[in-house]
Amino acid sequence: MKKYFEIIRIGVVIWAVAFVFIYTLVGFKGSSALITRSVTIVCALLITFLFAKSLNVVRKLEMLKYVFILIAIGLILDMASTMHFTGWGFFAKWHVLVSYALSIPVSLLAVKSEK
Repeated sequence: MKKYFEIIRIGVVIWAVAFVFIYTLVGFKGSSALITRSVTIVCALLITFLFAKSLNVVRKLEMLKYVFILIAIGLILDMASTMHFTGWGFFAKWHVLVSYALSIPVSLLAVKSEK
C-alpha cells in the first residue's frame, strides 16, 4: 500500500514539473511551440524513467500496473486544469498523446531483468 501512495505522490510531481516547465517557457516567450512541447515531453519522460527505476521492479507486468496509475493521475490532473478552458480538444493534441503513450515503454525500460 505504501508503494501506491508513493506512486500517486510522484505522479503529481511529474505532472506539476511538466506543467510549470511549459508555462514558464510560454511565459518567457520561449522558442517555437514545437521545441517547447518536445523539450517538455523529454523532461517528463526522463522524470518518469527515474521514478520507474527507483521502484526496483523486476517484472514488466508489475511495472505496467504502476505506469497505468501514473497515466491515470496525469489524465485526471489534465482534465481538472484544462477542461474548463479547452474542452476535450486538449486530449487530441499530438504532444499530449505522445507523452502518455511513451511513458509506457520508457517505464518498461527501467525494469530490472526478469528471472
